[in-house]
Amino acid sequence: MSAPFPFRVAVVGGGPAGLMAADVLLAAGAQVELFDAMPSVGRKFLLAGKGGLNITHAEPEAAFGGRYRERAPEVGAWLDGFGPEALRAWVHAQGIPTFVGSSGKVFPEGMKAAPLLRAWLHRLRAAGLVLHARHRWTGQLEAAQGGGWTLGFDTPQGPRASTPDAVVLALGAWGFKAMGDPREEQIITADSMTMALRTAFRPQVAASLPTTAYGARFGPAELFIRVDGPARSEERR
Repeated sequence: MSAPFPFRVAVVGGGPAGLMAADVLLAAGAQVELFDAMPSVGRKFLLAGKGGLNITHAEPEAAFGGRYRERAPEVGAWLDGFGPEALRAWVHAQGIPTFVGSSGKVFPEGMKAAPLLRAWLHRLRAAGLVLHARHRWTGQLEAAQGGGWTLGFDTPQGPRASTPDAVVLALGAWGFKAMGDPREEQIITADSMTMALRTAFRPQVAASLPTTAYGARFGPAELFIRVDGPARSEERR
């Protein structure tokens, strides 16, 4: 970041992506507030670790990257910046040892997610992170007069606005029925849906399907998706 600090950032979403964004921003010197709709953060992270938190795999780098198949070059660029060994080092930095199981999977000591999440949150709070639970983003994201942004939230105490200099949307994705997903009030934007589609799209599967077109409206925005064999295109209006 080149802007002078203090630089105020709002992170919307308290899952691993939102917490990691807050971690990086705090390390850069930003003032960070994190908002989440749930009573506490990291709930899907905890649920994912109920049977043993598999954080990565200890197999050789080439084999690990090859598991991403046609996306291996793209994902490989991410792994070059933060790969399995870097992830283990990060877990160790939270004070949690790791070990390699007989299958090659890597687990935190004790195999549970809760100690890792507690240690992470303790460090983030000590670094200055301000957490706001039960703050459900309304979808409002408007440029504020004089710079920055205005965000709207519904809270148990009523509507609330936040006016940070920058915003990170880490809205997560559906996937756990135990979490009640998807909910009727789930906030979905054209951008988050586009990213979800790009992540989920599998050309080798789509190649055997007929050409299909979809359309959806997200507030004032319309998103049109076309799948033609292994090719996919999106258009916003």
